Amino acid sequence: MMTMLQTAARRGVRLSWEGIRLWPYWGAMLLIASMAYKLNWLDRQFDVGAMNHWKRTVNVGAMVIATFWTVWLGRRARAVALALLDLVLSFIMFADLIYFRTFKDFISIPVLTQAGQVGELGDSIKDLVEPGDWILFADLPVAILLTVLVFWLVRRRKRQGFSYGREERQPLLKRKSLWARLALGVVLLMAGIYMIANPVNEQKNGWARGLFVGNWWNIPIYNVTGLFGFHGYDAYRYAKEHWIGSGPSEAELAETTEWFADRAELRKTAETEPLFGAYKGKNVLVIQAEAFQSFVLNQSVDGAEITPNLNKLIGQSLYYPNFYHMTAQGRTSDADFLTSCSLHPMTSGSVFSRFADHEWNCLPQILNGEGYDTTVHHAYDGSFWNRTNMYRSMEYGQFYTINDYENDEPLGWSLGDKSFFRQTIDQIKARGQEPFYSMAITISGHHPFNISSSAVDFDAGEFQGTTFGDYLEDMHYVDEAVGELVERLKEEGLWDDTILMFYGDHDNSLYDMDVYEKFYGRTLTDQEKDAIVRKVPFFIHFPNDENAGVSEKAVGQIDTAPTILQLLGIKAEGNPLMGVSMVSSAESQVVFRNGGFATSSLYYIPSGDGVTENGSCYTMPDGAKADISLCKPGAESAKQELRVSDLVVEHDLVPKLRELNRDGNYQEENE
Repeated sequence: MMTMLQTAARRGVRLSWEGIRLWPYWGAMLLIASMAYKLNWLDRQFDVGAMNHWKRTVNVGAMVIATFWTVWLGRRARAVALALLDLVLSFIMFADLIYFRTFKDFISIPVLTQAGQVGELGDSIKDLVEPGDWILFADLPVAILLTVLVFWLVRRRKRQGFSYGREERQPLLKRKSLWARLALGVVLLMAGIYMIANPVNEQKNGWARGLFVGNWWNIPIYNVTGLFGFHGYDAYRYAKEHWIGSGPSEAELAETTEWFADRAELRKTAETEPLFGAYKGKNVLVIQAEAFQSFVLNQSVDGAEITPNLNKLIGQSLYYPNFYHMTAQGRTSDADFLTSCSLHPMTSGSVFSRFADHEWNCLPQILNGEGYDTTVHHAYDGSFWNRTNMYRSMEYGQFYTINDYENDEPLGWSLGDKSFFRQTIDQIKARGQEPFYSMAITISGHHPFNISSSAVDFDAGEFQGTTFGDYLEDMHYVDEAVGELVERLKEEGLWDDTILMFYGDHDNSLYDMDVYEKFYGRTLTDQEKDAIVRKVPFFIHFPNDENAGVSEKAVGQIDTAPTILQLLGIKAEGNPLMGVSMVSSAESQVVFRNGGFATSSLYYIPSGDGVTENGSCYTMPDGAKADISLCKPGAESAKQELRVSDLVVEHDLVPKLRELNRDGNYQEENE
């Protein structure tokens, strides 16, 4: 009996070693199972649509395609390949998770073209990593250990004179099993393709109809294709756009020209109103404030105002409490593009980085022709967001970068806003040219909000020591900087001859709504939660405090350029802009890059699947939930507006639109 047990034990040990030796054969299945689990975990972190059988099948299919080719490799090569695949795919998931926590979107190829900027985001990335994220790399030690064991066993067996290791001396395949392995690889490839194609087609022909037409928001695409499927589609989309794509069709050109013809007619309303040209020849100074959101205005912590200077200034200005940022992955550069060029950003990457070589029709170009001295000021490297090239295309008279500033107040990412504003006014004065149009882009409010405590005197109270508390402190510092800017403009005699505009560029990347509810001391509705993230301040201070008041009109960054043109008395002809002046009686809906929109009476939040009927509709200003039928026309109009803007941006259509607009041939082109 003992002999039988000993024999069985030895046999079991041999079988275990044999199993490890054959690790590369079943290793692919183990890797697929591990990745499927991690993708399921990752989907819960994203929380943009429940995991379903379609997405699970697509995820497995993507992993089969990622691993099928390893059957064509030798034993040791397969082991190494599977371990490397585990490392690379795990890192992709981790990178997507960190990126999503910041941008509520996924990494795309256009984003990767801006990868050089990642080094600048070091502190922000570190702040976004959570302890539980280790699970994405938990299987790597096992993969490495098994790979090492495979190499050790192969070497051990070869020393003992076994012959099964001969295939390792051949570069790719054992001669006698060539066709068998080729056939197995092809079968696995076809199976993987089927597991992706079938669920995608089922959804594309059902609820996701039209999903792959145009530049859809990336989240609905992810909900159909899964994470790796999304990256595969993104690669195809990029290749089509840059290498194999064709220009717009005649139908697309007709739709675009017709849309701009209708918008030009709407914008002409401004030309008959009292404020048209009321400030002709005045200077214009636009402040784009980093991550500055509306919720901090007129709020206090333990009796101390967060933004006392802005609260006072808003009371002397025309203020828009329903002003929304409309940015996407390009963040600060998107805000700049929306404000200056009155076109929408792209779903992926930044227009500044992707299309700086296109011909534009933005505020600097328009105002150059009106005798304005145009400058843009940003105390950071000129290559960040490809600003140097884009500003050259926008024809600014001068771009002032960090190289043009003395770093006498090092704070956060760069120069503190107080010194930045002071030196910016010095630069404008040194040019000695009026009227001027100047844009000043701040940076002190950048995530992770790590301004030195010595630079700001503000107690965040119960939020002290948290990222949210740090944000409140940063906004208090920026408010102090704005107060000093106003005083400096008055000292230099510019205050009474300058229109000052101030707006936030995008949200603060802090999405924990429990913190906001604690800040407000009450429960927030779903509509309020969405709006808090999108609302940024915007006000216009006119000379002599004229036109001060509050306008409840729903407006966005895309409306800024038409507003400036109306105030300066510059007509719409020849300027294909998508926005509508905020100070005009004409109105248009504010369209968000994800397909949502806001008006004075409605607010629409799209669902993660992209189906209009599955979105949420609210009446404003009470924020009451309404029947989706009320928002459906606006949602379809929003889709068209985004589609038209994408055609213009991608296909460099601004020159053609300018020509048609100038000659009044919009309608003739369509007939």
